[in-house]
Amino acid sequence: MDHTSSLPRTTVSFPVGEGDERIVERMHAIPQGDGSYLLDNSPFYAFGISFEDLFSAVPQEGELVFSKVISRGGHSTYRIKLSVGRDHAFFLKHWSGLEKLGCTYEGSSASLGRLYSIDIPPGVDVFEVYRLLEQGEQNNIWNFEEAHYFDPKASAS
Repeated sequence: MDHTSSLPRTTVSFPVGEGDERIVERMHAIPQGDGSYLLDNSPFYAFGISFEDLFSAVPQEGELVFSKVISRGGHSTYRIKLSVGRDHAFFLKHWSGLEKLGCTYEGSSASLGRLYSIDIPPGVDVFEVYRLLEQGEQNNIWNFEEAHYFDPKASAS
């Protein structure tokens, strides 16, 4: 999935995990000119934020670091991890159901198993997406996790 924009982007660090498990995920964001940023990626490791969410960030040690979500863009994010040895062609063979619903993805092969960040845009039936993700897991196609579910009835938090 290509979330590139013609607007100038910056990189923001999102601390993930705690203690020895702490890593930093760096994602692209579009400065809004008022100290807020619009996320221009789908996260692979960060939880609680999705593509097009508006958030604040603070400078720390020479980089911008995520502070908090200001408002939601209406997207949800799920992640799919394939077992070691399964390649992108394998993923694409099983992707069509999610694609037909309107989902898009970003992929990474940075770890031993392929990892995909699945973006569910506003208006897509998240419950049907979840059903297909569960079905894939039950059929040993992939493992999945919820990174952020946008609940239209809830406030930004």
